[in-house]
Amino acid sequence: ENAGLAQEALAALAATENFAEINLRKIDRSAVATFGYEPYKDVMLILIKGRRHCSLRLVNPIFDSVNEGDCYLLITPSKVFAWLGHYANALEKAKTMDMIDFLKQQRDFGLRSEVKYFILDQANDDTETDIYAEFADILHGDDENFKSMDLVTDDDYFEANVMELNRVYRLDNDMLIPLDDFCFRSLSVKILDPNEVFVFDFGSELYVWNGKYADKNKRNVGLQLAQQLWNDPYDFSECLINPFEPLDDKNESGSQTGTKRPTWCVFGKQNQNVETLLFKGKFYDWPGDLKELKPVNDAANNVNRIPSARRPPSIVEMLKPADVQKMLARQDNPVNMILEQANLGRGKHWYDPVELRGHDVQTISLNVWHVSDNERHEVNKSSYGQFHTDDVYIIRWRYKLVASGFHSITTGKASVRKTDTGRDRVAYWIWQGVNASPNEKGISALMTVFLDEEKGPHIHVNQDHEEATFLQLFDGTLTIHMGKRNQTNSTRTSPWHLYVFLGEIDVENHWWELNLSNANLRSRTSFLLINNIANIMILWHGCGTTNEQKTLANRSTMKIRERRPDEFHFDSEHEYIEFNEMQEGDETDLFWDIFPESNHQRKYFSLLNTRTVTNLTATMRIFHLSSLHGPFVAQEIQYLLRSPNHISAFPFTQADLYDLQQPALCLVDAHSEIFIWQGWNDLSDDELDVQLNNANLQAGSPNDLRFTAERRCAFRTVVEYCKAKTGSSTVDLPCSIVYAGLEPIEFINLFPKWTVHMKARQQNQLEGKSVNQKDSVPDILKKLCREQYTIEELRARPLPEGVDPSKIESYLSDEDFQKEFRMTKDEYYALPYWKQTNVKKPLGFF
Repeated sequence: ENAGLAQEALAALAATENFAEINLRKIDRSAVATFGYEPYKDVMLILIKGRRHCSLRLVNPIFDSVNEGDCYLLITPSKVFAWLGHYANALEKAKTMDMIDFLKQQRDFGLRSEVKYFILDQANDDTETDIYAEFADILHGDDENFKSMDLVTDDDYFEANVMELNRVYRLDNDMLIPLDDFCFRSLSVKILDPNEVFVFDFGSELYVWNGKYADKNKRNVGLQLAQQLWNDPYDFSECLINPFEPLDDKNESGSQTGTKRPTWCVFGKQNQNVETLLFKGKFYDWPGDLKELKPVNDAANNVNRIPSARRPPSIVEMLKPADVQKMLARQDNPVNMILEQANLGRGKHWYDPVELRGHDVQTISLNVWHVSDNERHEVNKSSYGQFHTDDVYIIRWRYKLVASGFHSITTGKASVRKTDTGRDRVAYWIWQGVNASPNEKGISALMTVFLDEEKGPHIHVNQDHEEATFLQLFDGTLTIHMGKRNQTNSTRTSPWHLYVFLGEIDVENHWWELNLSNANLRSRTSFLLINNIANIMILWHGCGTTNEQKTLANRSTMKIRERRPDEFHFDSEHEYIEFNEMQEGDETDLFWDIFPESNHQRKYFSLLNTRTVTNLTATMRIFHLSSLHGPFVAQEIQYLLRSPNHISAFPFTQADLYDLQQPALCLVDAHSEIFIWQGWNDLSDDELDVQLNNANLQAGSPNDLRFTAERRCAFRTVVEYCKAKTGSSTVDLPCSIVYAGLEPIEFINLFPKWTVHMKARQQNQLEGKSVNQKDSVPDILKKLCREQYTIEELRARPLPEGVDPSKIESYLSDEDFQKEFRMTKDEYYALPYWKQTNVKKPLGFF
C-alpha cells in the first residue's frame, strides 16, 4: 500500500500464471508473404562484370555459367554465396563485397534476417571446403567444372557491348512506345520520371518500373502490356552479346531468338525507391554505387540520336575532344582552408571581397608529438617541423581569428583597426609519412581522440601533400628526412645528406631529403648538402633558379643553421657550421666528391646543355583526361600552394600521376612542350603472370576498346589545345607521348623527385614500349585516324590500333568492299542493323 504504485500494477505483480498450460501456435518460417510479380526468383545467379562500371546481369543458375575471371552472387532463400574468381579485377571484387554488405543490412530480394552469407574466394583456395561443395550442388556442377581464364569474355568487350541489350519503353496512351534515345546505350537514373511507367527489357530480365506518382490505372495497363511483351517471341540476334548466355563467345544467333524465355529469367515489378540491386546495377549513375567521380552531364544528351533499327553508336563515335577553351581559361581559385566554418586562407590572413572584411589568423601555441611503439613523445621546440618518412606525428595548433581589414564603402579605404574578440580555437594535424606503418597510423588517430579535450577538427596530412596552412606553422623550415626518427641508417656509407628546396612564399618553404645522387639534382631550384660530421652546409643553386628563389633558399638555410635541429645530427662539440654557396656550372671538387658518380658527369637534365637558359613564364599545369562517366572531360589537378603572384618550378609530384585510376591519360603543359602521359593497365600480379606466360600475346594489342578511344580523343585534345594556346592554325609546340615507367629524363626532371615504377615499366614493355620512348602526338594521331586498311589487315587479330571493332567493314576501300560484300557501302548501310551483322559475320569482319 505504501509502494506508490497503481492498483492495477499491484494486482499484476500479485498474479500467478502457469505457462506450462499455454500452447503456442507453430508458424511455418519458410513461408514468405508475396504480393505477385516479385522481381526475383528463389534461386538466382547474378554476374558481376566490368572494368570501369560493373554491370549486373542475371545468368542461368548452372555451374557452366561460372568462370574464374569474374564475380557472382548466388542467391537462395536461406543462403547467399559470393564467388570471387581468381582473376577477377579489383572493382568486381569490391562491388561484390559491397552488395553482400548491402544485403545483410537491407535484405533485398525477399531475404530474411536468418539468411547466412558465405564468401568463396578462388584465390584463397576456398574451393576445397564444404561450402563450395554446397555451392556447386545448388548449381548442379562438379568440382573444377567452372570455365578457365582462356574462355572468359574480355571485361572491356563485355562492358562496351552489353548496353546493346538495354531496351526501354514508356507507357503512352495505353501503348508501349520504344524510346530510341535510351535503347542500346548506358542507362541514367535521369530518365526515371516519377509520373510515368516504364518497361525495361534486358533479355533475361523484364521489369515494369512504376513511378511513385503514377496512377493505379496506368500501372495496371503497363503491367498487362509488359506481360504481353514477356510472352511474345523475342529476337536479340542483332546484339553482339547473347542476353541468355552473355559469356558465350560463339554467340550463335539461333540462341538469341525464340518463342519463350527460359524459366530462370525474371519478370516483375519495380516500384520507385524500393528497386532491387539487380535493377539498380543497370544504371551507371545510381546513387550509392561504387563511384569516385560524378558525371558532368548526361552522356545521352551528347550523342546524335539514331533510330533503334540502325547500328548503335560505338564508344569511338561518342567521345569528342575536351573543350580546350575551358582548359586554357585560368579560374580564380585562391588557396583557402576552412576549419569550423571559418576561412583561414593560407593560414595567415583572409579577406572577403564581397563582405569587405577579413581577419588575421594568430597562432597562440603549437605542440608536436612523435608516435612510436604505441606511445607518443613530445618533441622539443627546436625540432618543430622536422618529420621523417617512416613516422607519424600529431600537431596541436591553438589559434584565434582577429578581425581586421575593414573597408569603408564611402571612402574605399581599408582601416587598420584590429578587434581581438575571437575565441581560442584548436585543430589537430596528423602528419603521416609515406612509409609509416598502418599500426602507427591507426594509433595516432586514437591518440588524437584522447588528446582532444577541446573537440577540435582533425586533419590528416599525407607526406608531400602538405597544405599552405600547415607549412606556415613552421616558418619556412619544414624538413622531411628519410627513415625513422632516432634511428641511424646502418647502410649509409656517406656522411652527406641531400635536400631539395620547394615553395615560393617565405613561410611556406620546405625541404625534402633525397637519395644522394646527382641524378636527383634539378636546374630550376636549390639543393642543400649537409655533412653532419664535419659540420658543413653547401647551398647549390641550379642555373635556372630565380634570384627570388635563391634568396628564399638562403634565408631558410640560415634559419636551420641557427636553430641546429637535432634531426640533422650536427656535431655538438663544434658550435661553428661551415657554410658554402655554389652555382650550377661553378662547382668545386668538394661538391663533386660528395656524389658516388665519377668524372663530374651530370646524370640529370641540366639546362647548361641547352642553348639558352630562360626563366619560367608560367606554372606547369596537369589535366586528367577521362570519359569514365560519359563525355570526355579534362579535369585540372590543382597545385596545393598555387599563388597568382608566383611561378612554381615544381608544382606537382610523381604521385599526382601514379595515384590516378589506371590506365590514365594526363595532359602535362610544361609551357615550352606539351606531353601526354599514358599510364599502364594496372593488372593484379596473377593477371600479369597470365599475360607474361601467354605466348600468343602480341605487343600493342588494343585490348581495351574504351582506352583506345580515349587515347585518340586525348591526342585530338592536345592538338587543339596547342593551336588554341599559340593562336596558330598549326601545331607550333612540341607535343609528345610518354609512357609510365619509361619516361625520358626531360619529363622526369619536371618533378622534384622520381622513382621508377617497376610494375608500370614491366606492363608497358610487355605492350611493346621501350625505355625513354617519346612519340610524336601528330604522328600517332595520324595512325589512329587512318581511314582505310587492306582486307588482310582487317581480318588479322588483334585489329590494328585505332580500328573501331563495331564497324570494321567501313575501313575497306570501295573496291574491296564491293569485292567482299557484293554490294556497295550505301546499299549495305541501308539494311537493318541485324542484317548487317549477319552479312559481315561469315566474311570475317566482325
